[in-house]
Amino acid sequence: MANRVARWVEPWRLSACGRRAGLAWLPLLAALAGCEGRHDLASSGCLPLRAPARVVLLQESGLYQVRDAPTLVLSPHPRDTANDRFHGLQRVRTLPPGTPLEITRLEQAWGLDVGKGRISAFGTSPQGEPFEYGWGGGTQIGRAPWEPASVAPLRAVRCGD
Repeated sequence: MANRVARWVEPWRLSACGRRAGLAWLPLLAALAGCEGRHDLASSGCLPLRAPARVVLLQESGLYQVRDAPTLVLSPHPRDTANDRFHGLQRVRTLPPGTPLEITRLEQAWGLDVGKGRISAFGTSPQGEPFEYGWGGGTQIGRAPWEPASVAPLRAVRCGD
């Protein structure tokens, strides 16, 4: 039985040269898997905002520090992060409605292994702190904290085509 299996497998074995040729593709495949970038959406017209822009918060939001990242995270509906310290999340401050924010750029991350990724608005708080707001991902965005409640909570967008 073992000989029959060996004879069946034998034609499919690669010579040493064939194995080296097969391994030569590995760096290329690894490079393609790690290939990623960002699309600048600031003036694309695919989002209901162009950058640079000044927006005013219509709902209370929070600015959060995630570990030692230089950019804060803006999130609507502030929450107590006392139980999130394990994940490195700490609320820096709460921003009340009426707080003006400067949006400096709009971007969408992409990668060959994930396709269209996170859609983000980057800006600065009134105190000059840089922040990122995760507006959505793929082909959908949510309602931003500077948009009125009459805006749909989830919308389709055509970005990065």
